[in-house]
Amino acid sequence: MTAIARNRDLVAALFVMSRPAQLALIGFVYASGVLLGLVRGGTSGLDLVLPGGLVLLLSAVSVHLANEYVDVETDAITHRTPFSGGSGVLPRGLVDRRVALAGSLVAGVLTVVGALFLLAWSALSSTAGAILLCGLAGGLAYSVPPVAASRRGVGELLNAWLGGMLLPLYGVAVARGSVGILDAIAFLPFALIVFLSAMATAWSDRVADAAVGKRTLQTRVSQAGLRRIHALVIVLFVAAEMASALLRASPAAPIAVALVPLLVAAHRRYATSENPVASVAAMVLAVLVPTLVLIVSVVARA
Repeated sequence: MTAIARNRDLVAALFVMSRPAQLALIGFVYASGVLLGLVRGGTSGLDLVLPGGLVLLLSAVSVHLANEYVDVETDAITHRTPFSGGSGVLPRGLVDRRVALAGSLVAGVLTVVGALFLLAWSALSSTAGAILLCGLAGGLAYSVPPVAASRRGVGELLNAWLGGMLLPLYGVAVARGSVGILDAIAFLPFALIVFLSAMATAWSDRVADAAVGKRTLQTRVSQAGLRRIHALVIVLFVAAEMASALLRASPAAPIAVALVPLLVAAHRRYATSENPVASVAAMVLAVLVPTLVLIVSVVARA
């Protein structure tokens, strides 16, 4: 194999391990935060939004590659689906495991350097910079020792906090320079849906996780207990969405309640089916629908 072919395969492997579909979803969540920030009086233009989004994606790449590196044993024995089990690159031996680790380190360093540069250039507020770096640290702590939150039964909770709350609040901070309590209230329902999706996608990995000693929520709690938690979170989602609508935290709140039937369908399948498609669909719609509503709100204010 020529050096060019090896480098091409290496780049392709890194691209797949970075989980491009998840990066696209992260971009949409970031955009929803930016749009809410603009609705709330933010004035940032693309010259600030795009660099802020670039360092965000670099941090996500670092986290994803670290997860691929740490979870290779679990991914090797689990039944991989489009929603769980990693990319499959490392278990198939397509590249050395150390490639993922090196890629994670490089992306992490670039994130920190990029954030510091943008802070010095005043392209990021101190609030946005702090949220970004906390998100990077939390994302790595999800799978990397000594914290390894996913192995201690709190991975789903951390996932919801990082992806459902900090991520969109980062977008708000980029657009407006700061965040407030109403911003957190606006995205609390989405964080709850992220938690539900994380529970559903982790269910299919429970056997492999237990086999390698990974003490996730799915391996610690009984099937009945997990379903009770799942049902409670759906109730909390409805309450949070109603509070968001009453407080006018987000113009999308009244529409997002329409996701309840899909969440009920997801609950009927949770912990009884290996297919989390209903839960994942609810999360995707919980990103796309508010984003479209917020776009209309921003255009109407222009």
